[in-house]
Amino acid sequence: MPAPLSRRRFLQLTGTAALSATALSACGSGSGSAGNQVTYWGAFASTDIQKYFQQHFVDAYNKTATGAKTLKAQMTVKQIDTIDRLTQTAVASGRGPDLITTTGPAQTLNYADNHRLLALDPYVEKSGWQDSFLPWALDAGRVDGKLYSLPSSFETMAVFYNPATLTRHGWQPPTTRAEFEDLCKDAKDKGIMPVGAGNAEWKAATEWHVTWVWNAFAGPEALYEALTGKRRWTDPVFVDAIAALKGWFDKGWFGGSTDRYFTNKFTDLYGDLASGKAALMFSGSWTFSEIGPYFGKAAGNDATWDWAPLPSLNTGVPAGVQPLSIGIANSVNKDCTHPEQAVAVLDYFVSDPARQLEYLAATGVAPSPVKMTEKDFPKDIDPRVKRQYLQLGEGSNIGYTTWTFWPAKSDTYIYEQMEKVLTGGLSPKDYCAGLDKLFQQELKAGARPPVPAPKGA
Repeated sequence: MPAPLSRRRFLQLTGTAALSATALSACGSGSGSAGNQVTYWGAFASTDIQKYFQQHFVDAYNKTATGAKTLKAQMTVKQIDTIDRLTQTAVASGRGPDLITTTGPAQTLNYADNHRLLALDPYVEKSGWQDSFLPWALDAGRVDGKLYSLPSSFETMAVFYNPATLTRHGWQPPTTRAEFEDLCKDAKDKGIMPVGAGNAEWKAATEWHVTWVWNAFAGPEALYEALTGKRRWTDPVFVDAIAALKGWFDKGWFGGSTDRYFTNKFTDLYGDLASGKAALMFSGSWTFSEIGPYFGKAAGNDATWDWAPLPSLNTGVPAGVQPLSIGIANSVNKDCTHPEQAVAVLDYFVSDPARQLEYLAATGVAPSPVKMTEKDFPKDIDPRVKRQYLQLGEGSNIGYTTWTFWPAKSDTYIYEQMEKVLTGGLSPKDYCAGLDKLFQQELKAGARPPVPAPKGA
């Protein structure tokens, strides 16, 4: 089956970070269903994914929904570029979806602040979510101590590479700053792009590098302290990380040069990784659904790809930090007339690890953050994908992605103003000072999404 749109491709298509991949809608008067079914609005990246979801989630749930008091689910397909606007309008009018799907904690927070969501705490024990979900997953859905959403997809960041390229030049996936810098210097001297990077197609790609560098240099503990207001973004550990990233760009290690970085396209970068013209690529789990066509038979070559954990860039920060990205979160509308039925559908859709991993194997859609074991994975899943989600499921070294845990305005500042740092128009110190000023305002206003404690899984 074709892979789904990645988070980057999806947001690029829709033109707004507020759009969700799917939306669940309404039993009750607002849906026009006469209260006799749980209807579902779905927007999918391909008809194959749509058909899979219909068969393995909606139809499969309906086979279990027996008895006079059990409502069945019905799915109606909507357009990706209008579904979020339709959902927001319906919810605001009090006639919206039973299950509100968002792109993560930040957007969920908007609904919670407007008192549009039902607290899910009464259903945690009944549904067994404390046992089926990773602990940090429930924490990420809490606002003011109450559970308002369940994360329904999660990803991380890693180092992608072509094993043959590294073997040919005597390199290893870097685990320390020294190893990373030595590899980059050697690659540059040999005319190879050390890090395949660019943002011509997606300007916000710049925050990927801020994210992984802050996680690998400052570490999850420092980030958590800053996100919770116990440390300022002007702290030297954040400024020094940005200065290091700026220095690497100045050396031409990212994208070949700073100028080329702004014109490089992802299609070309994947090709460079396959051909050996680029050594490394720092990217997210969405790469699994994008990288395939450039390697092996699909591309008419014998190249292969693999991934490795992020290196450590600073003393005291272990290698392998996994910045957490939550792509989708589901909540229950406060005005839902049949909350028990809506929760039953939600639970079926997101809490079973085998069903989630079969979906991942068949379509590339990221699974919900449920506890996974070796036996939960289907035999036909790509072993590289399996390895990442097994490690991510362990949750022993969880970090934070800027697009998931920073307030909206601060997140936009991070990638827009970082371009000025890269081109020399803004110093790392002033960049961090500007972020700190804006972040403190949003933190005081309660605009920061929920942040689970590090190593909370």
